[in-house]
Amino acid sequence: MYDSLITGVAIMIPVVVTLYIVSIAIGFVRNALDPLIRVLRWAGLIQRIESGGFVQLLIEIGIYADVVAFVSELIAIAVLVLVIAVVGVVGRNRYGQRVVDVFDLVVSSIPGVGTVYKSFRRMGDVVLDEQDDKFQDVKLVQCFDENVYVLGFKTGEAPVTIEESTGHEEMVSMFLPLAPNPVTGGLLTYIPQSDVHDIDMTIEEGIQSVLTSGVATDQGASGTLDIGLEELQNSQRYQDIRSAVVTTDYDDED
Repeated sequence: MYDSLITGVAIMIPVVVTLYIVSIAIGFVRNALDPLIRVLRWAGLIQRIESGGFVQLLIEIGIYADVVAFVSELIAIAVLVLVIAVVGVVGRNRYGQRVVDVFDLVVSSIPGVGTVYKSFRRMGDVVLDEQDDKFQDVKLVQCFDENVYVLGFKTGEAPVTIEESTGHEEMVSMFLPLAPNPVTGGLLTYIPQSDVHDIDMTIEEGIQSVLTSGVATDQGASGTLDIGLEELQNSQRYQDIRSAVVTTDYDDED
């Protein structure tokens, strides 16, 4: 019973916090929309919406006090979704990311507020980590000698500050794991896009190659190993690689 309660609390806390934050955001936008609501009332749109049976039903059952509350909340939700989408588009752009980085730096430097902000920012980063699993593609990087290539995983685009410091316009961030146990060592590297070579290998095959020190690189021809994706992702060493990538990215941000 105790374990069930703890599990329930762990599940409910993020849900409650999310709903609370969303309600605050919607309320803030609603208050800012008062001038727009006055314009809509003057234009007669509020009266037209009020005549609808669905709105009257919501008012009668007590969900909304009046039609103004319904319209303002509907517009607030639409505006909030639009703002989130715009921020997401800007954040995915290389130069927009620089603006986000400056904003992070400014907010993080505020005493008290910065600590809370960084905690929530880390939570957001974890969500993004779960979505793309950090590994975007398998690449080959020339290393040690002109005829020697190292297998690596592309984890994203290089920060603009690094590109400016090195004088390269297009760079990617690459995680180069050390076989067979990448948690004991690996390199976070920033490499010009022109020096990164494409390879016809899936992320699963790349991880198999690292974990087996190259034995499973040509498993399609040899048939020596048969490791499923689910089994691979549940393995400890797969988690080690992923943890190494996430930790390295966090260190780079700090």
